[in-house]
Amino acid sequence: MPTYHRDVPCLRAIVAVLSLAALLAGCGSKYTKSDFAARADGICTNAINEIRSLTPPTAASGQELRALSQYLGKLLPIVQSEANQIRALRRPDADQATLGRYLSAQADVVAEYRRLAAAAKRGDAQGVASAEATLQASPVATLAAQYGLRDCGTPGGTGV
Repeated sequence: MPTYHRDVPCLRAIVAVLSLAALLAGCGSKYTKSDFAARADGICTNAINEIRSLTPPTAASGQELRALSQYLGKLLPIVQSEANQIRALRRPDADQATLGRYLSAQADVVAEYRRLAAAAKRGDAQGVASAEATLQASPVATLAAQYGLRDCGTPGGTGV
């Protein structure tokens, strides 16, 4: 007849570890607004750092829109990636209305950057001016701050 008494401590250890893992998983399952804000701010900080590493266009008569177009060709993927990453984050239950307005405004900013880039590429100075004015009027930074996002609400950051 086999004896199992040597395997009992090992079995107890396995059960204890699995129980602890289940307990820990249950304890931290509440995803909060501050969890979202920390993750989103990290994404925005990375995007801001990437944008700051770009050389902005300088005004040179006749070449402004071409230089702007080239700059926006590098900037737009960063802005789009930031928006995609934030949109992909798990959303907490708290303050869904403000978060929804922020995400909508962020999508509008990305679309306006696309219009700006297209206008610069076409050499359309009026279209560039219009898109820049729309970006300056965007509520994205204010909405980010209202939700509790510090880096995403930085004026002059990726939002505006």
